[in-house]
Amino acid sequence: MPKSKNCEVENCIPIHSSCIEWNGGELPFLGICNGDDLNTLLWEIITKLQEIAGDDLSEFDIDSLLDICAQRAPTEITVLSILNVLKNNQVCLKDFVDTLNDGLAELFKTTGVNVNLKCYAQFDNLGNPLSLTREQFDQLVIDTLCGHEDRLTTIEGQLILMQAEIDALNVVSTVAELDISTCINPLSLPTSVQLQNTSTEICDLETATGLPADISTALANTPGDLNPEFGLLPGWILVPTNWAENYNNLIIELENIRQRIKGIETTCCSLNCDDIDLGFTAGYNASLDEIIVRFTSSAGTNIPVGFIDSGSTITITDVDGSEEVYTTVNPDLITNNATFNVPIPSLNITDNLTIKVEANFTSGGLTCAKCLSKIIVPPTETDCDTCTICAEGDAEATIVIIYESTT
Repeated sequence: MPKSKNCEVENCIPIHSSCIEWNGGELPFLGICNGDDLNTLLWEIITKLQEIAGDDLSEFDIDSLLDICAQRAPTEITVLSILNVLKNNQVCLKDFVDTLNDGLAELFKTTGVNVNLKCYAQFDNLGNPLSLTREQFDQLVIDTLCGHEDRLTTIEGQLILMQAEIDALNVVSTVAELDISTCINPLSLPTSVQLQNTSTEICDLETATGLPADISTALANTPGDLNPEFGLLPGWILVPTNWAENYNNLIIELENIRQRIKGIETTCCSLNCDDIDLGFTAGYNASLDEIIVRFTSSAGTNIPVGFIDSGSTITITDVDGSEEVYTTVNPDLITNNATFNVPIPSLNITDNLTIKVEANFTSGGLTCAKCLSKIIVPPTETDCDTCTICAEGDAEATIVIIYESTT
């Protein structure tokens, strides 16, 4: 603004403002026309400013204009400074709107979105990933977020219910002990009881078999010359490390020796039928009406080990030719010191009885038969207190007399 002159000091002619006319052109929006004096011009402008900002421009709210584009406040609030702020804001807002329009145009593009959808990707029949438009991508994101929100809401409700159940639980509650059965005790008992039972059995077993150190000591005493003799036998363990393996070797060794002994018995010292000696004694039991037959060593019986009765018969014949036959059946077989009670209810005992034994023995593939007989005379009544008994037979035969009281 040009500096006003002081006509009292300077050489000038003072001119009153009402004498100056406006010739800068008509301003319809201010109501100013050419030819209006300067006072009228100023008055119109001041009136318009009063309509806008009141009597004092210092009260004009310029902060809201400054906030829009972060402008600095003018040092002095004047019409010109306000107009400059409005102009700058107009430029700033235009740039902001242009940038916003560009962003919106980019946002609403219908071109495909090139992102890795990972687990949300969709594929065509050939396995190629399908592209998405911006709209489809936005909708996929919204649907996924809504799905997550629904699940989170559901989970939150479940957590609330679970927390309520946990709070309602008695934290000092106990769980019933599981009942089990074992090979040691087949009854269904609490686990702690079965543990005690098992521990007791293990301790008893350890007492019976020895401690691990005892077992190791016993294994160390295994003869060292067994492998050269038995090492090639099927199943033989060259270096046994426990009792089971050592027992395995013992069984193999024992079977090998047993087969050797059988071979020796068969080829060197095998028994034959001549080795069987058979003899018996016979007696009459009047009270039971039976004949008692005994195969004793004193009677000459000697049946070697390995021979067994395969089915023999004892036949008793009276003077009339009537017979009673007794057949040996397991377990009543002819053995050393065997005794047989043969009933004779239908025989005539007033005269001699003949006892015939047909014995059959077997020893594996060997079968032997022995036949022998005796004649016994039943007791006869006499006038004295004694009974006379007559017997006939081989020189080496014996007879057993049984005395029974009749009173």
